[in-house]
Amino acid sequence: MEFELELIRWMQSFQNGFLDTLFQFFTMFGEELVIIGALGYLYWCHDKKVGEYVGVTVFISLFLNSTIKTIVQRPRPFVADPAGIENIRPATATGYAFPSGHTQGAATVFAGLATWIRKRWLTIASCVIIVVVALSRMYLGAHYLSDVFVGAGLGIGLAVGLQAVFHQLKDHTRKFYDLLAIVGVALAVIVFAWRYATIEAEGVLTDAANLYDKMEGTFKMVGAMIGFVLGVRFEAKKVNFVNHRVLWKNLIRFVLGVAVVMGVRYGLKAVFGLIVDEEALLSGEKVKAAIAVLLGGIRYFAMVYIAIGIYPMAFRKPKPEEGARA
Repeated sequence: MEFELELIRWMQSFQNGFLDTLFQFFTMFGEELVIIGALGYLYWCHDKKVGEYVGVTVFISLFLNSTIKTIVQRPRPFVADPAGIENIRPATATGYAFPSGHTQGAATVFAGLATWIRKRWLTIASCVIIVVVALSRMYLGAHYLSDVFVGAGLGIGLAVGLQAVFHQLKDHTRKFYDLLAIVGVALAVIVFAWRYATIEAEGVLTDAANLYDKMEGTFKMVGAMIGFVLGVRFEAKKVNFVNHRVLWKNLIRFVLGVAVVMGVRYGLKAVFGLIVDEEALLSGEKVKAAIAVLLGGIRYFAMVYIAIGIYPMAFRKPKPEEGARA
C-alpha cells in the first residue's frame, strides 16, 4: 500500500489548476450522467436489444462494486494519508475505495460498447477513456492503483463474459434477468442485515450516516435491476418500439429521454428528502437511515422502469387498429 500511496503523492506533485480541471473532466466519463446517456443512446436510438444487454451488464457490475466495497471496507488514500494526499473532488469520493466504482462503471459501459458495436475507432476510444478515468481517480486522491486496476478488470471481464452468455441464452434472456433480480435482492438483504447489526460511527459519520453511505449504492442497483426486469417485460407487451436511423428523431428521443430520467432522479430525491432528511442521518437514527436506503432503491427502480418501459411509449408507432379507433 505504501508504494500506491507514494504513486498518488507523485501524481499530485504535478498538481495545478489546469490538471485539476482536466482530470475532473476525465473522471466524469465514469459518472452517472454519462452512463445514463450512453445506455439511453444504445436503447432508444441504436439497438434496443444491445441496450438491454449492456444495461443489465452495467447494473450487475455496479451492484458487485458496491457489495465488494461494503465487504472489503478499504479506506480511501486521502483518509490513509490526509497530510500527504488531497481529496480534490470530494463529491465523488464517498464510501470505501476498493474497487474503483468510476473506473469499473466506465470500463463496463465502454467495453460493452466496443464489444457489441465492433468498430475499430470505438474500441480505441473506449480503451483511452477507461485509462484516463483510472488515472483521474488516482490523481484526484480517491483511489489506489489496485482499486482502479481491479475495477477496470471487473468491468471489462463482465462486458466480455456476459456478451458470451447472452449469445448462448438467445431467447432465454428474460429468465436470466429474473434470476439476476432474485439473487441481487437476496444478497442485498443479507449484506444490509449484516451491516445494520454491525455498523458503527466512523470519523465524522454517525452510525446511521455510515449505514446509508455504505449501503445506498447496493440498493440503488437492486432497484435498477428490478426496474429493468419489469420495464423490459412491459415494453415487450405494451410498447414494442422500433429503432431507426433518422438523426433528428433520434436526437429528440435522446435529449428528451435523458431529461425525463434525470427529472425523475432529482424529483424523487426532493420528495423522498421530505420523508427522511439529513438531520435524521446526522443524529444517528438507524431506522430512518434504513428507510433512506430503501427509498434510494425505489428511486432507481422508477428511473430505469420509466426509461425502459414508459418513456418509449412516446415514440412507438400505433398499430393499425389503434389508429383506426383514434
